[in-house]
Amino acid sequence: MMNIVLLVVLVVQLQADKLIQIQALWRHGARTPIFCNWNCMYFRSHEMLEGYLTPTGMRQHYVLGQWMRKRYVEDNKLLSETFNASEITIYATDVNRTIMSAMSNFQGMYPNNGPDVPNNVEDSFLKPPNPNAEPDLDIGKSALRFNIQVLPIHMRAGLTDIQLRAYGAPQCAQAATFQIENQHTDLVKNVSEKAHDTLIQFCNEMNIDPQNFTIFNMSEYMDTFYSSIYNDYPMPPNLKKETYDKADAAYSLTIALKLYQTWKQITTQSAPFFDQLFEYTEKTLNKSSAFKYIVYSAHDVTVQLIASALNITSAECMAQVYLGQEVQNKNCIYTYPGFASNIIWELWQNETSNENYFKILYNGTEMNLCNKNSTKCSYKEFKELIQTQKGDFQKDCDIEIEPIIEYRVPVWMITLTIIFILVIVGFCFYGIYLYKQIRQDKTLLSQNA
Repeated sequence: MMNIVLLVVLVVQLQADKLIQIQALWRHGARTPIFCNWNCMYFRSHEMLEGYLTPTGMRQHYVLGQWMRKRYVEDNKLLSETFNASEITIYATDVNRTIMSAMSNFQGMYPNNGPDVPNNVEDSFLKPPNPNAEPDLDIGKSALRFNIQVLPIHMRAGLTDIQLRAYGAPQCAQAATFQIENQHTDLVKNVSEKAHDTLIQFCNEMNIDPQNFTIFNMSEYMDTFYSSIYNDYPMPPNLKKETYDKADAAYSLTIALKLYQTWKQITTQSAPFFDQLFEYTEKTLNKSSAFKYIVYSAHDVTVQLIASALNITSAECMAQVYLGQEVQNKNCIYTYPGFASNIIWELWQNETSNENYFKILYNGTEMNLCNKNSTKCSYKEFKELIQTQKGDFQKDCDIEIEPIIEYRVPVWMITLTIIFILVIVGFCFYGIYLYKQIRQDKTLLSQNA
């Protein structure tokens, strides 16, 4: 009987579809505040207004890394048991909290299984040239103590990171215009009217002047409160739970309302990210790249933007939930992408037809794709859908074709080139002058003859 069971399991495994690549976009873990509002002097005096990743945030991503290991190393066996740099590439925005979140995540995914030094390497080769530099006595053969795994993390300069930060200026020159326009739409007006009493109540309990205090101002306070709650910082003593909950409900949709409220804004600002995602997918399919896991460590606004482009959430559907209206998008995720929220693209190959298809997980839950009641979507159909809706990032964001050309060509080279051109032009004019003089002299000689 046991042999029959094992045979059935083996047959099922042999006939199963094959996972060939994953790409993951996530938000960093819990951080310190970034806005100077509630308890500002305390946070500022302790240098805590920079949005640094906290121990809570490190733990969140460590546990997420453990979840990733279970699914993609142990269960699906996509990735190696130990970290393999030829299989994995990691991108992060040029911000401490996203870089450290990626580090924390992979310590959970590959815990204490870093490399050992070779057996026959002399001890002197394992030390720097500094005098009296010695390793810990109990380090053993581990390259690093406790077998910590070092990670290569790639970052683009913030000003040019259009893949993960296309939602703001200067990456998208029109972003500021989008945000100003978004604050004066009917959708914002309706949400603000619904939130009016909450705003007044919030201001009274927080001792804030309600004059010109908007849902966007309140969202900055809520951002600080989230940092406080997750990291055990003090909370306002007079803020009632009922008021907090009402403010939180409005906070959930304010980022989408402010940054990318229209479909054009969503498809335009998400275009560079999908260009990179498809580039890595194509390289895997044509076997020009060995990367099986591509990571993007970014921000809440990045996750919200890409989720909106996937049509699993939007400012409109979140507002419909808040206003108590019928929700048109039945796949609407109406909660804010909290710390360590993540989107995972799983690229599968059908065992029978060899057709490639995507599964997309939001915070570990498979989502319906391609505007269908199905968690599977063929890669071809998914790509066509995204490419059809994709905006023109350079045109719609008013980006120059080569926005950083002046940094690529040294000034001295430009100067020498100009001088060289002027010298050549001068020689040409001088040559023409000499030619005319010679012709004129010949004419005079012939006349005198």
